[in-house]
Amino acid sequence: MRAKCPKCGAVFEVKPGISLIHVGPWRYTKCPACGKSSMMNNFVSDPITWPPEEKEKKGEPPLTEEQLKKKRIEDSKYEDTQGSS
Repeated sequence: MRAKCPKCGAVFEVKPGISLIHVGPWRYTKCPACGKSSMMNNFVSDPITWPPEEKEKKGEPPLTEEQLKKKRIEDSKYEDTQGSS
């Protein structure tokens, strides 16, 4: 079964079981992505988005601390630091 969080939009696998609070396909569930609990549809067909997949390339050695630092600096250029107005 898959559930979709109405608050953050994450789609994740739900363990089947008995829930004390449920109405048809809707069940009170805690989202592992945002940590908030709410009534969620447990029968969605959207692709799973949580947990996020690691995008490391196979066969390449792991990055060193210096390479990780450079990558973080490079990636930070694209972040919105002033917030949206």
